[in-house]
Amino acid sequence: MPPITPKPVIMSPITPKPVIAPPKIIAPAGAAMLPKPATTIKMSDPTFKTIREFIYQLTGIYFQDNKKYLLEGRLGKRLQLLNIPDFERYLQLLKSLNGRGEEMRFFYDAITINETFFFRNEPQFEAFEKTLVPQIAAMKKGQPRAKLRVWSSASSSGEEAYTISMLFLEKIKPLYPWLELEVVGTDISAGVLETARQGVYREYSVRNMPRHYLDKYFTIDDQRFYLKDQVKSQVRFDHMNLFDRSRMRTMSNFDIVFCCNVLIYFDQASKIQVVSDLYDSLNPGGFLFIGYAESLHGISTAFKLINFPKTVAYKKE
Repeated sequence: MPPITPKPVIMSPITPKPVIAPPKIIAPAGAAMLPKPATTIKMSDPTFKTIREFIYQLTGIYFQDNKKYLLEGRLGKRLQLLNIPDFERYLQLLKSLNGRGEEMRFFYDAITINETFFFRNEPQFEAFEKTLVPQIAAMKKGQPRAKLRVWSSASSSGEEAYTISMLFLEKIKPLYPWLELEVVGTDISAGVLETARQGVYREYSVRNMPRHYLDKYFTIDDQRFYLKDQVKSQVRFDHMNLFDRSRMRTMSNFDIVFCCNVLIYFDQASKIQVVSDLYDSLNPGGFLFIGYAESLHGISTAFKLINFPKTVAYKKE
């Protein structure tokens, strides 16, 4: 689930991935013959800038100079697993893959931040339930097989998408029994998407969960929380790079888009591109949510700003 200035992509802060088995180590041909790397692999400044530009060209993600330690630490672990002695040779491997292959999956997992939990942005979910859905339902009433379509565009391990599904079952479906729901969750990290599809979580992810939802929509076993099929059946997950314009053009006819805590990783040019594509993905009268620390000021004038208690939404008119 896009270079002018450094740009950034879909990411979400780091969440435990309890149900995913450790990744199978895919080493490049001849890697076993390379000398064993030192305990700590250092990244030179020129190499950091080269890798940063490589990431930017692929994803739109831009790492500021003060984030060098993040790349060095995360990618360094992968180099040690592959027994590659330096970042320069690892970059050669990545470039030889042309953006494809199993190693690119591990690369994307390493450079993205995946941290989220259920009911994370409660004011947004309250606006979604009490204001936005009633407005959209009024427009859809009388349509055959009316469906509310929601895109969780940086879904990480699925907590946001599944929160929407539970809210629909609990609060919305009883009021609009004729309305169906489809939630599409996307992320650039294949690893977190695997976690999302399984729908199995640890206590960290459910720490803000109202007890009623926990009892009703989860099965609890050995400190793991298993989502029930009625929640999972309304959600599907897909790999998506928000900086990939051709893929973004396939995302359309959504009523509501959640794109929270993503724009902060992009430079101005990337933000303009991604927000423009998000606008195009919405139906007329649809709504966009972004993160609390984010704004469309100087990025887009196409949306109408809608104020709610403790949050805002952007409406496509």
